[in-house]
Amino acid sequence: MKVVAHTEPTNWPRIFNRVFELINTAGPGYYSGGRFLGAVREVDPYFPDYSRYIDNRRKGGKSTSRKDYYYDILLELSEQSRLRVLDTILDSLVSIFPDKVAEIRDELGGGAVAVPSARVSDDAWNAERLRNYLADIDTRIASRNYAGAVTLAYTCLEGFLKAFVRHHIPEHAGTTEIIALSKLVRQFLRESLDHYPDEALSMITQIGHTIDRTRNGFSESHFDQEAARWLAVFIRDLVNSEMRLLLHFMNEPNT
Repeated sequence: MKVVAHTEPTNWPRIFNRVFELINTAGPGYYSGGRFLGAVREVDPYFPDYSRYIDNRRKGGKSTSRKDYYYDILLELSEQSRLRVLDTILDSLVSIFPDKVAEIRDELGGGAVAVPSARVSDDAWNAERLRNYLADIDTRIASRNYAGAVTLAYTCLEGFLKAFVRHHIPEHAGTTEIIALSKLVRQFLRESLDHYPDEALSMITQIGHTIDRTRNGFSESHFDQEAARWLAVFIRDLVNSEMRLLLHFMNEPNT
């Protein structure tokens, strides 16, 4: 019988204190209230701006100490949004405090948050939704929700393949299954491109099969914690790689 490692809950006070130590240090890594609220608003654009937020705290008799309200803000966010805010902040600090940032990311989830964020072209269909999917895969990995990360990776790639098919092969717009979509995209590119390695195009269907089997495998099997994390990160990177390849051909498949 395989023993699944116990997952300890994230110690948010400890994580926050470690992050605050860095952003409270004078220099380029310092986070004023406005800068911190800016990072929050990148994740939640409807969060109040600095002046309004501080005014509301004063009216409510709450502390306006930076450390107090930074912590309150993070704890009020969903765990997924909290991780995304921290990832944004840590990205800005990694060149200043590389060792400490690596330690914090490791504590958040075995280093998984260190995976670079993928950027989806604004020309892609529903680009904002796809961009959020990719960010959310990282936050699920960081919170050790590996099965959820793989499911979201599947959804992300499936959605993008559908977008590609609708854009370039509208007569097959009703196709929904990820392997069938992968085959359509591969065939379209084979017929559209000259002197492009067939091995690279074959990877489109291979990745589709891999992600489909992995998603089913998570629902049928039990992995130990390290294997589950590794596999979730691997699947996330496959999605990133395939989407980057297809984005290159999204608008001009003959270039």
